[in-house]
Amino acid sequence: MDDVVPGTPGAADGRLITVGIPVFNGRSLLRSCLHSVISSGLPRERFEILVADDGSREPETLAILADFSAKLAGEPGFFRVLSLGTNSGGAARPRNRILDEATGAYVFFIDSDDTIGSQALERIAEAVAAVEPDWVALHQVPVNGRAAGCTVRQTQVEVSRDKALSTLTVHKVFRRAEIERQHLRFDEELPSGQDISFAFSYLVNAQRFLMLGGYDYYYLTQHGGNPDEPVHLSRRASSPAALIEKNHRILTSMITDLTRSPLSEAERLRVVYDVLLPRVLLRQRYLASIANADPEVGAKALAELAGLLADPLLAGLDDAGLRKGFTPEHLAAIRDRDLPGLRRLMKQAGPAPKAPVGTAERWAGRARRVTDVVAGLASHRHVVEELAALRRSVRELQKAQERLEEELRTRG
Repeated sequence: MDDVVPGTPGAADGRLITVGIPVFNGRSLLRSCLHSVISSGLPRERFEILVADDGSREPETLAILADFSAKLAGEPGFFRVLSLGTNSGGAARPRNRILDEATGAYVFFIDSDDTIGSQALERIAEAVAAVEPDWVALHQVPVNGRAAGCTVRQTQVEVSRDKALSTLTVHKVFRRAEIERQHLRFDEELPSGQDISFAFSYLVNAQRFLMLGGYDYYYLTQHGGNPDEPVHLSRRASSPAALIEKNHRILTSMITDLTRSPLSEAERLRVVYDVLLPRVLLRQRYLASIANADPEVGAKALAELAGLLADPLLAGLDDAGLRKGFTPEHLAAIRDRDLPGLRRLMKQAGPAPKAPVGTAERWAGRARRVTDVVAGLASHRHVVEELAALRRSVRELQKAQERLEEELRTRG
């Protein structure tokens, strides 16, 4: 491979995979996450776990980190906690610290409230050894009503860049040499959405993309509605002004990265039509936030957006190429800086309905994780720890059952 950095295949002291976990006050979810990674059947000399603690102060979280550090102290280099001190309010700084400290040929980012299947790392290791991709996306399972992430039906398939760009999150596996070749890091000025700009920049400059399915690799966990669970690691940009600022920064970064990429003009335009316009302006609610802002703020933001769309990369947009919900009317309203017209368009579209999540669905999601843990018990050397984790999962199921029964009694 070109641009090999220490820790890639061929480096004598390197591990294959760095599992990077940013955390802030993760509590019991963190424990479940760490157990799922440590339970992997992949030999421990082939991967490392880096937990970047972004200033946690919650006692249970600190105790969990201390407990795992003590138990794994006899395996140097396998488990490390990187303490960042003061909380940064986002996932960018801890992820950057993970990248600075990683030794693995590949970096696999996992959120501290998520878990992975017991065979996930083994399967990833087998795939990257055979194909040596720059990027690997994994089949994901939503838990507790979390929106579906990346669904992969085939066991293993190489995909186009266009397909890879359809899933701009960082719960993926990235080749570290390629990250360093691009001098790429997460934007620490963004309150949230840092993964979108990072993944986009990486994908438009990388070359080989792989997707793995046929197994539940990654469990995406929704927990925001439970008061007993920790707040999200990232700050939320929720007001119109905050959303405008965030999306303006993301779109500016994407335009710059795409312009500097090695892609042909035709490829760049296809990315503009398929990703930049529908993803940032619609899905990320850039246009909606402008329409919902105060008139003065909205007019200023629309003028700034019109300025971005005047970039040479976007100046030649053809109405016939617009797709995925972004229409010629949207484009005209932006170029004409027509705030009343944009508001009418966004009002006509209306918000996307959000599917209700029942307690039974949450329960079923937890049960899938428990089943995976049970399947991996026989080969795990820390059986006692795994049984303790299983008991905690069972207690969660029991609580979910009690809530469901109470809900049914209330309805009755």
